[in-house]
Amino acid sequence: MIQSGAYNSVQVQQPWRLRGTNQQTDDALVWRPPSYRAYGSGPVAAATLRLPGVNLGYWALHNRSGTSSGEGSVHGIGVRIPNYLWRFGTWTNSTTTFVDDTTDAQDAGADDVDLETTTNNDGFVVLSRVPFNAVSLNVGTADTGGSPVRAVRFSTLAGTGWQAAEANLFIHDGAAAAYATGEQLIVFPEPIDWGKSSSLATALPNDYYAMNCRATTAPTTTRATLTTVEVFRLFFPTEAVVDNATLLEEFSGRDLVLAQDNLTGGTGELYGDALVALFGTANGGNRVTCQVRAA
Repeated sequence: MIQSGAYNSVQVQQPWRLRGTNQQTDDALVWRPPSYRAYGSGPVAAATLRLPGVNLGYWALHNRSGTSSGEGSVHGIGVRIPNYLWRFGTWTNSTTTFVDDTTDAQDAGADDVDLETTTNNDGFVVLSRVPFNAVSLNVGTADTGGSPVRAVRFSTLAGTGWQAAEANLFIHDGAAAAYATGEQLIVFPEPIDWGKSSSLATALPNDYYAMNCRATTAPTTTRATLTTVEVFRLFFPTEAVVDNATLLEEFSGRDLVLAQDNLTGGTGELYGDALVALFGTANGGNRVTCQVRAA
């Protein structure tokens, strides 16, 4: 039983930006809610489940990366969205077709997910039942050839079309460069007029918040491929956290409930399965301090 007022005090160093190459594992997370055993009847096996949701009483991110401006100075804190709430697949622009590849995006198979092709405007789509604002891609094969450019867009309020993202994404690895191997991030402000998909494209399911990332200028020789993906809801993403400064919030005994689907039409479901932190520039000296408990 989680007692009211009982916090877990956490202070850890984080040497990667968000997840490094730990996607689709439970390694290297800032904190996870407690687990419990659920038992079925008859031949149904027992399962280990975790309490949903993460509450914060205090948090602080100490930037020791030596970076004070630009995308490398963006910091934030938030939760990982459980796999059952999101889907991932490829996008063929000429036929406006989505091909679901969620299984490969969520398993450990190396380089079995295409991020794009060598044709302009192809790419990938991330779909989530709940709002998200960060995607961590574990790229196994970098693209080669040409000078790739990539653009992000979102499902419209009606969910029947696409709207371009604003120009000021917090972080967009690959926006005007090759995807490098290892972690590549897309972190963005959530559009206020972001609606769930509704007959948006061929084979694209309805009732998801959709994000499409396209190589508007595609690589000419080799497409990028990835091994695993994770999706997140980050709070307080803030740019220009200067070197050796601390970004923090103190809630004076009133919890910040992270990632509750209480938007218009939401269910009120708690859905974060782990606490995570974002540092725009990886450095072994970066530090997370927080008081956290299950929701």
